[in-house]
Amino acid sequence: MSSEQKNNSSHHDLNSMSDALAHLWNRIPLTFKIMLWYSLFLGVLIISMSVFYYNYINSSDAAEIRNRLQQQTLVMSTNMRKFTPYQEGTFFLVYTQDGVILKGYIPDSFPNQSNLSLGQVSELEANGVTFYYYDVPISTADYKGFLRAITSQKVTDKRANTIYALVLVSVIALLISSVGGYLFVKQGLKPLRKLTQTARIIARNNDLSRRIELPDIAKDEVYELTTTFNRMLSGLENSSNREKQFNSDVSHELRTPISIIQAESEYGLKYAKTPEEMREGMTHIFEQAKFMSSLVSQLLDVARLENSYELDIAPVDVTSLLNNMVHHYRRLCADKNITIKSSISDNLTILGHEISLRRAVSNLIDNAVKFTHSTIEITAKQNNFYLVIEITDDGIGIEEEHLKQIFNRMYQTEQSRNKKSNHGIGLGLYFVDKVVHLHHGTIVANSKPNVFTTFTITLPLQDVPERDSIDLL
Repeated sequence: MSSEQKNNSSHHDLNSMSDALAHLWNRIPLTFKIMLWYSLFLGVLIISMSVFYYNYINSSDAAEIRNRLQQQTLVMSTNMRKFTPYQEGTFFLVYTQDGVILKGYIPDSFPNQSNLSLGQVSELEANGVTFYYYDVPISTADYKGFLRAITSQKVTDKRANTIYALVLVSVIALLISSVGGYLFVKQGLKPLRKLTQTARIIARNNDLSRRIELPDIAKDEVYELTTTFNRMLSGLENSSNREKQFNSDVSHELRTPISIIQAESEYGLKYAKTPEEMREGMTHIFEQAKFMSSLVSQLLDVARLENSYELDIAPVDVTSLLNNMVHHYRRLCADKNITIKSSISDNLTILGHEISLRRAVSNLIDNAVKFTHSTIEITAKQNNFYLVIEITDDGIGIEEEHLKQIFNRMYQTEQSRNKKSNHGIGLGLYFVDKVVHLHHGTIVANSKPNVFTTFTITLPLQDVPERDSIDLL
């Protein structure tokens, strides 16, 4: 095998081992991972503090030994008559300038040859033992030379005790902290486990009505996550309920025209004898086809608004837009004995999507034309930083309990009347509400039955670039 092949094989083995370790790490529970990192950090911290404390104790002990050794030597040198070779862990000896010991003795392992240590305590290592010694010159009738003090044994004992105590305390502290941290993290992640269990139950049973119990703790990140998840579930449940209701309403709306078309077609095939009878049947079929076409068109419009896409916006001359619409509807209502009044301020301009805004206002005017008795009033003006458009009719009005629901999809206040006159299916106002909110505005309905109904649209006047987009999300 060549060296290049060996290198490739070694590199492949390292990659395989790295992938195996990464896979193993990813399978470890989050609680244990947090506890492991916490314990590792705590262990490094405890070891660092222990090393610092050990060095501090050694430095402190060394300073204490040096001071004590100097004091003992000086006291002994002032009264050589009370000379003792060993006192409180310290060895004393008297030797000449030639190194001959006159009195006393040196401890085991201390070297026979060593430098003088005058004026400061010296330190040396011998056979794994640290010795401290200090020399003082003496000159008496009995002795002439140097007095040396040597100590070591107590220092070694104290170091051993210190190391043992630090190791024992570190191990106990690390164990207690690790176990305590594991229990604390496990308790803190309990809501996440509940969240996971709830998500599994929802996925298994398709039950969006379930909620996660909020933890009885401070409003921390876990609390916010649980609250957000519950809000998401509420939104999904409401959306699912609306979809179910929408499907039911659409099915109900389509059932009648389909039944009529089927009945008229069957009657025409079996019983129609004259062109007049065939024309009458085809007329009914055509009317129902128009209704179904209108329904499908409105459903497509709503679907486009509810999907995620960007709506191109540009400056819209609202004054010109509304004046043109008023002119159009006046011609349309000329033979219906309906009067359209208008009060539209000049130079009203906003940034928006002109086509969708025109259709939204048209839906409101169409509703007014359907239900008014004689008069429709359209006003538009600027109020501070907002554009306010109002459309008022003097028709049958809307009961107060319906005002908050008329913008819901497929909602109708008097369904039997609407079906009879084919006035709508409850998507027009829903479309208007969507368009207004996508332009960051509001729409409010105010009505008094058999007196008036007013729809008020409020849109913000914004200074933005000439052409931008509105995100329908």
